Amino acid sequence: MSIISPRIFTIFSNWFLFFFLFSNLYQNRLSNKKKLILYPSFIIGFTIIESLLPFAKPPLDIFTYFYLRKSKDIDYYLLNVFIITAAVKVIAIFVAGTIFAILVTVDNLDANSFPQLTIIYLSIIVISIIFILIYNLFNINKRLDKKTPLTTIILGYVYLIFFTILILVQSFKNYPYFILGTLLFIIIQSIFVIMIFLYRRLRNRKAYQDKFAEEQVKNLKIYTDRLESDQLKLRHFKHDYKNLLFSLKTVVDEQDNIAMNQALDKLENYSDGYLDNLSMDLFQDIKNVHNSYLKSLLISKINTINQKNIACHFTCNQDLDDLPINIFDFINLLDTAIDNAIYFTQKQDNGEIYLSINQEGQQLAFLIYNSIANQPNTATEEKKHFDRLHIRTLRKKYSNLFIQSNQSQKWFRFNIILITKED
Repeated sequence: MSIISPRIFTIFSNWFLFFFLFSNLYQNRLSNKKKLILYPSFIIGFTIIESLLPFAKPPLDIFTYFYLRKSKDIDYYLLNVFIITAAVKVIAIFVAGTIFAILVTVDNLDANSFPQLTIIYLSIIVISIIFILIYNLFNINKRLDKKTPLTTIILGYVYLIFFTILILVQSFKNYPYFILGTLLFIIIQSIFVIMIFLYRRLRNRKAYQDKFAEEQVKNLKIYTDRLESDQLKLRHFKHDYKNLLFSLKTVVDEQDNIAMNQALDKLENYSDGYLDNLSMDLFQDIKNVHNSYLKSLLISKINTINQKNIACHFTCNQDLDDLPINIFDFINLLDTAIDNAIYFTQKQDNGEIYLSINQEGQQLAFLIYNSIANQPNTATEEKKHFDRLHIRTLRKKYSNLFIQSNQSQKWFRFNIILITKED
């Protein structure tokens, strides 16, 4: 008689298989030293608990998730790895068990035979190792969506298919060929579903990027057209300025004070008229924004503000490259925020908008200030406008994103703060 019952051996093998797969799929999250201590403790402890409490597996899975989760937000990456691990374990058990049943024949199967159980679980580990190699070869880890639930839903759907088949085929133990055929059909169907999902996702992302690229070209053309216009103005200014200086010099030689003052006034008015209509001051800090999507958006908005005769002030004193947030999500947020500022400022006689990008330590701040009209309800309406943004969704999606708004008698302030590095 064996000291360890087949049931305990099966429970231990299942937990060992789960954490063996999980430790190889959950990459760059735990140190090897922590894995050597944590995972064996989980395997032994969970085996004891499940052997005493048969229905303890779901609570243990939930406990493992909350234990490994680093923040209070939903960790979609961890959920994705959990689901993939469980699905691969089910597939490996299906394939190894079915092949063994075909080779040995069902009549010779013995659920209490340790040699047979050992061979089956060794086969399962071999299948699992093959999957791990494929997983690493195609860098599937980098393709797992860490911020949105869509990937988790698809993977959960695939896992439910395999789990349902596991329940159904238990009543067809005498038909191993039927089980294997059904399993292969389900695997093909799951692969087909995943391929369609990936294709649609890549297609939508490409269409989204093409739209942004088109807008980027349009906005950069606006920028270059403004610079070309300023260059032409500079040529005329250079020619006219020399003529004005020559006239001023002639007046000085004649020592006519009245004519001299008139010439100086003419020179001053001409210079002010030229310098006030240049876009160099307006776009002077745009060179520090190196992200093409963000630069394109800012050029477009600054140009729109200027065309609506709103006084625009843009500052970005430091180089800005990458953002610690999905660029498309951030562009949508910033685009809507600036549009709101324009909407509530364009009807003012002397409206002003300040756009500023500041970085202090680990905080990257985007500040949008717009002047408030004399009407008392304007600021309240503007705040309601911002309440319609998807701020709550973004806050749940990005733990490093903070959005604030406040107002004074003259200004409405909307601040977007990003934490660039985690502690």
